Amino acid sequence: MKTPSVLSYLLKILALAVVYRLGVVIGLSMAYVQSNTSPVWPPTGIALAALLLYGVSLWPGIALSVFLGSLLTGAPAGLAAGMAVGNTLEALAGYYLLRRVIDIHLPLDRIRDVVGVVVVSIFCTAISASFGTLSLMVTANESWAAFLPIWTTWWIGDFLGALVVAPFLLVWLASPAPSLPAKRLLESVAVWVALVFVTWFVFFTPPPAGIAHEALLYVIFPFTIWASLRLGQRGAATAVILVSGIAIWGTTQGHGPFAVASKNDSLILLQTFMAVVSLTSLILAAASMERRAASGALQHKVHELDTLNRSSEAFLTSLGQDDLYQTICQLAVDRFGVDAAWVEIADWETGQLRLLASRGIPLEIIPALKSRWSDDDTTLENDAPLMRIKDQPEGPVHNDFASYAVIPLWFGNRPLGLVKMLSRSAGFFNPDREILLRSFSNLAAIAIQNSWLLDRVRRGNEQLHALSQRLLKAQEEERLHLSRELHDESGQLLAAMMVQLGLLERHTGGSVLGSPAAGSFTEIQAHVKEMKRTTTAIQEHLHTMAVNLRPASLDHVGLVTALQQYIKEFNRQYDLCVEFEATGMEDRRLPPEMETAIFRIVQESLTNVVLHAQARRVDIVLHRQNGTIVTVIDDDGVGFNPQSPTTENQLGLFGMRERVQMLGGRLTIESTPGPRPGHGTTVKVEVPCDD
Repeated sequence: MKTPSVLSYLLKILALAVVYRLGVVIGLSMAYVQSNTSPVWPPTGIALAALLLYGVSLWPGIALSVFLGSLLTGAPAGLAAGMAVGNTLEALAGYYLLRRVIDIHLPLDRIRDVVGVVVVSIFCTAISASFGTLSLMVTANESWAAFLPIWTTWWIGDFLGALVVAPFLLVWLASPAPSLPAKRLLESVAVWVALVFVTWFVFFTPPPAGIAHEALLYVIFPFTIWASLRLGQRGAATAVILVSGIAIWGTTQGHGPFAVASKNDSLILLQTFMAVVSLTSLILAAASMERRAASGALQHKVHELDTLNRSSEAFLTSLGQDDLYQTICQLAVDRFGVDAAWVEIADWETGQLRLLASRGIPLEIIPALKSRWSDDDTTLENDAPLMRIKDQPEGPVHNDFASYAVIPLWFGNRPLGLVKMLSRSAGFFNPDREILLRSFSNLAAIAIQNSWLLDRVRRGNEQLHALSQRLLKAQEEERLHLSRELHDESGQLLAAMMVQLGLLERHTGGSVLGSPAAGSFTEIQAHVKEMKRTTTAIQEHLHTMAVNLRPASLDHVGLVTALQQYIKEFNRQYDLCVEFEATGMEDRRLPPEMETAIFRIVQESLTNVVLHAQARRVDIVLHRQNGTIVTVIDDDGVGFNPQSPTTENQLGLFGMRERVQMLGGRLTIESTPGPRPGHGTTVKVEVPCDD
């Protein structure tokens, strides 16, 4: 310990000893039952208040004052030591019980504080009374018959000292007195003056006849109650000390309703009355202060809720990401009272935090400022807010800031970034404000996530719009292509067929077949064959165009749903029972080219069944097995010869094989021709697919 600190400590001990001794002198001036025992003992309240206000380390001042003061007044050393020990233990026990058990608020602004002072005082003052009385009995040769009266007087004096003097010192010295408005100050003075006048009248005027004078005691209570309810604990404690001082003075002079034959008995009666006045006033004041505090807390919470609500409204109007980050910083400064704030958002491609917006401090000096704050947390490992207070900030860049907070921005289990805030007050980021800032950060995180989603939706809409434009263009191009194909190819073929029909009509001429006018039968046969070839060419060309068209339902609903829809419509159009079953395909999509190929194969197979199989039932199974997509189409029709050259040249089967080969799969067709339905055909397609 440095010398100035030691000197300051010794001066505090000496000051407490002097003040305590003055209280002893006042108390001993009213010691009527025994020279060291008084029913009025202010030192108890002085000692308790001193330890609570200035620290328990000042206890030697109490012991020193009692021991030396008693020796100087001629008390035996044993008695002086016993009283010193009792009074010191009394103050220490009161301090520890009030601090550690009651957790007292020194302004006594809660009912539990007042009740705690009363209960602790009852117990602790019994320590001093017991030590002091026993010391008197042992060292001063007092009669043991006087033990109980002395102990009672001693205990009452200490108890009232703790109940009257200690609250007065605590409420006036714990914190500076607030500056009151002129009206409230005038009201305070008026109440105290009226209280002094009434108390003086009760305790110093000659008593009237009968018990009317004693009834005047109750006139004091309206003024103490008014002081308690309107002026708080300072008003209540001041009213109690004024009434106590005037009442004690009047009673010792033989005036007032408590003046009886024995002054000691008179003071004991008076102290009982003062205990009621003090307890009533202090509890009323505490209740009033608690009510005002609760009302203020409620208003504060309403204000916080309004702040969060306005923040939410501000987030809703900030649709752009840059505007949103700036809004977060602005709200932190303008609405939540921080002096500076900035936002750092995670760049998930690089894994780094990017500084995007600030308020109350320029962006360019933030990196230098961050380097000056030791243990700066810039990670996103957890969502716990980091509150730190910097007692001695270094450097000219941030010498005005005393504390800062790091609030992670989390959406669900995903960290989005950090909000960092600075304050010039070292105690700004308290637990209550931490809760408020956490709520604010949650709103900010939701707004950021919504902004990101909105941006992605906007980009998706732009891409969808561009794709729609390209699709429309492709559709128009395909329509143009189909128009040209139909006009140039199919149109020419149909025109040729019309010419052949005209020639046939001319050669027949409406005459009987075989006549000279009818033309040669051979020529007619040639024209018919040419028409058949033309019709076949038209059929093949149109069928090729149909195969090249992509079914749009595959892109939207997937293979399984598209097949279900197609088969349902197929059953409706044809008198045929088609059953479909898909296994292992739940909520799974295949590559687009694979879905198109399988759909086309099923479509072509069903077309062949309708055209050629004469079947009554078709079973289609689609399932995933060991990394392979297997499709089986089985009908009960007449069947055909898959190895026939005519069959090999059919466009449908050729296209099916081509599609399967492009996917690296295998196509198997099993069929036996027969005169009647029942032999059937089985088409099996196996295509590899990664699970």
